Amino acid sequence: MPNIIIRPEDQAAPNLKYDGGLARAAAEFRNPNEGKRRDWDEFDYRHMQGALAQRRTMHNDDFDREMWAPGHDDPAIALLSRAETSPSQYVEENLELFESNRMKARDQWLPGQERWEEQHEKDRLVNILHPSAVMRKLRAAGVDAREEEHPNARIWLNSFTRAGLVGVNAWMKPEPMEEEGYLLELSYATTQRQKDLLTDNFLACRAGRKVRRTLTSLQDPYGPEWSVMRFNPHGVATKEKFRGWRTAMLVLIYAGVVTEEEVDRAFGRPSGDAGDFYRQMMKSYRQIKIGRSI
Repeated sequence: MPNIIIRPEDQAAPNLKYDGGLARAAAEFRNPNEGKRRDWDEFDYRHMQGALAQRRTMHNDDFDREMWAPGHDDPAIALLSRAETSPSQYVEENLELFESNRMKARDQWLPGQERWEEQHEKDRLVNILHPSAVMRKLRAAGVDAREEEHPNARIWLNSFTRAGLVGVNAWMKPEPMEEEGYLLELSYATTQRQKDLLTDNFLACRAGRKVRRTLTSLQDPYGPEWSVMRFNPHGVATKEKFRGWRTAMLVLIYAGVVTEEEVDRAFGRPSGDAGDFYRQMMKSYRQIKIGRSI
């Protein structure tokens, strides 16, 4: 942008409102060629800077009202304004609001949530094992558990890890699926992997064979016996901080891939307060099995 020298007579009077249209007309009247060559964006900018500087020096007791709009009287903003004059009251009101929201979130808490709280973490971070060690212990208990896929394996580990977890796979019966249902599900699939899984399941139904399924995961390279959870400030569980291998065993038992007796032979019966949830889940599972057999 070229440098422009503004003459004193072109400067806006300090108490007069600048009008860009009048300024252009006056300049072209005095010298048409010079008026057309002038960079009016730069000229207007300099004059408006002066007008803004003059406005900043104004004093108006009711200046805030000039920019008032719906929402400026929002309770949250009012609370912030009170904080400037009474910070202790602001802190107290925020603590009350936090506790109120925390109480509302209690419906989303886990049953017996206190067992996962931070003070119990050291009781849960025990018997740390590598995924391969978990497979070896199951193998020693009579479960065909391997570290790679095999047609005769009951369970095996993925060949890759993701986000610090390695998948545990098993051969499972396919989901019952007719051709019409297969084509409908295929039309809803959004990724090639989803389409491949649906096709494999459909073909397995027709061939009477099993399909591979990733049922759960183990922490890699090492994981504790019991899971440790993360919680948001309102006490709601968000995700696992550490994946316990007992959690993986619980999933496999519920899926019917391994039995409670096989897991007990491999790792021993769970004990202590940390194993209370596992024992409760196994009690519920046995009751479900009894109900199915009646």
